[in-house]
Formats: sequence, structure tokens, C-alpha cells
Amino acid sequence: MRKTELQRFRKLLLEEKERVTRSLAKHEKIIKHTDDESGLEMGKAHSNHMADQGSDEFQYETTIQFANTEGRYLYSIEEALRRIEDGSYGKCQECSQNIGIERLKRLPYTRLCIECKEKEEAGKL
Repeated sequence: MRKTELQRFRKLLLEEKERVTRSLAKHEKIIKHTDDESGLEMGKAHSNHMADQGSDEFQYETTIQFANTEGRYLYSIEEALRRIEDGSYGKCQECSQNIGIERLKRLPYTRLCIECKEKEEAGKL
């Protein structure tokens, strides 16, 4: 992979890392029930109606699940940045072949070539 392409992917990954980090910070405030102004923790809103309370709980659980997914995504981005630093970026971690540039453009954090990813999804890896 050319140095200019590698720099472009690094920049893209750093921008995405920043976006995801900001998103996680927002979710953390919701999960911890922290007031933006004071930084004090606030209790969960207790609704007077059971349906409202159920909706509040559902929204809270959804936020936790989304934050978990974003956390895994952030980890993948950080791993891709480490691969750029150690020189292994763009190589499949399973077969060591080059990952196609089009695949990297769509999924710059990917660690597997398309063939190995298909095998992984089929349970053959």
C-alpha cells in the first residue's frame, strides 16, 4: 500500500475515532444520569404511569446496547490504527494476503480479506 493511501486511511480512522468517542461520551451521560451543567448524578426519572416507566426503561436499555456496540466499534478503529503503526495494516490477519483497497475504503477498520471474512461468517475459520 502506498504511503499516501496509508495516510488517508489513518486520517479517516482518526476522524471516526473522534466521532465515536464523542458519541460514547453522550451515551455515558445518559447511562449515568449525569446533569450536563453540574456534573451531579441524578436518579432515573420515575414516571407516574407504568407505560411511561416501561418506555423509559426501554430507552435506557437501548442506550446501553448502543453504547456497547459503539465501544466495540471504537476498539476496532483503535486496532486498525495500531496496525498502521506496526506496518500490518491492509494485510489479512488470517491469510496474510492484501485486503482489497475497495474493501478498505468501505471498512477501513477491517482485519480480514473478503474471502476470510466469508469463511468466518460461515463458521469455517
